[in-house]
Amino acid sequence: MRAGWVGWMVACAAVGAACQSAPAAVSGLRVLVRLAPDPLTGAAADESPAAIEQRVSASAGAPARYVAASGAQWHVLILQCAAPDCDAALQRLAADAARFPAVQRDERRQH
Repeated sequence: MRAGWVGWMVACAAVGAACQSAPAAVSGLRVLVRLAPDPLTGAAADESPAAIEQRVSASAGAPARYVAASGAQWHVLILQCAAPDCDAALQRLAADAARFPAVQRDERRQH
């Protein structure tokens, strides 16, 4: 009887782990953003990836995940949104021209 119970527990744990590791419905949109230069000095903004991620998330209205820098002012991020919502998030991000004078889809690579 105990062996059956242990087998059942192992099966439940395996199913639970499989469910937890299944990909979420939220995929995302890979974007390139250019940071606005510092208004006082004109120099490239020197921000940490976490700060850039936070600013992009706030502007887009969707969580963003920092991927990499692509030069001094350009950065690659993934907007974590469901496909129907990604276009609206991209539009909101592009509308924040004071922080991000250039925003575009990153067509170079798929994530």
